[in-house]
Amino acid sequence: MRNFILSAAIAASALVLSACTNIAKFDYGAATGTLAKLREPGSATKSVAVMPFMDQRALAEGNSSPGDHGSFFLGFLPLMPYGYVEKDQPENSEDFVSLGRFHFDVQNDLAAAAIASLKSSGLFSNVAKANNAAQAASADYIWRGSVTSTFYRGRMFSYGITYCFSHILWIVGVPYGSSTNELGVKFELVDRASGDVVWSFNYLNSDYLNHWIYARVGKDTSIYPRLMKEAMNQALYKLSQDMPDL
Repeated sequence: MRNFILSAAIAASALVLSACTNIAKFDYGAATGTLAKLREPGSATKSVAVMPFMDQRALAEGNSSPGDHGSFFLGFLPLMPYGYVEKDQPENSEDFVSLGRFHFDVQNDLAAAAIASLKSSGLFSNVAKANNAAQAASADYIWRGSVTSTFYRGRMFSYGITYCFSHILWIVGVPYGSSTNELGVKFELVDRASGDVVWSFNYLNSDYLNHWIYARVGKDTSIYPRLMKEAMNQALYKLSQDMPDL
């Protein structure tokens, strides 16, 4: 039994150390699910330019300086079921369940994701990135995106017996933590010539996964790309219905 507890402690320590070095990035191409294909290639006649997304998370949260909340150290307290952290902008801080850092350029990574989905959909004859109005001058429409939430919640389970003993449960296969990702985005299609918003779509959803010391280590933020793919698929399908003559 003493050797078993020692092995469990070593495994738990290795888990903590690996979390300090793991680095994740927003990888749209690796997200599960397929990109929507709504028209045959070459059938569209209108072009669209995609602008960098607007970061409106602070406005949506009513907090000009959003940060982290909670602490994993709560799991050292007897009877506490878990320690936790909550992040409004997960790319701006460390301290995840099994990650050291999350590399996420909200404005440009989401714009690149939108471009990939727009190209796949076949709804437009040409899809290009435009960093400003001048670069979008030749497009018929502008795709404008706003980010309202990238909320993250991580929990490390102590099961009410503190981390001093819960690592024994972890090593026999009980989940040691969970990560929740939330994505809130708004899409607008703007007529470039008039500047009028001719169509809009709002999306807000979240999902979670459990972590084991044997699996899903470093996957804390892996749900964000899948949520973005789901948002774009839903938006483009709705666009194809709302503007069939696009």
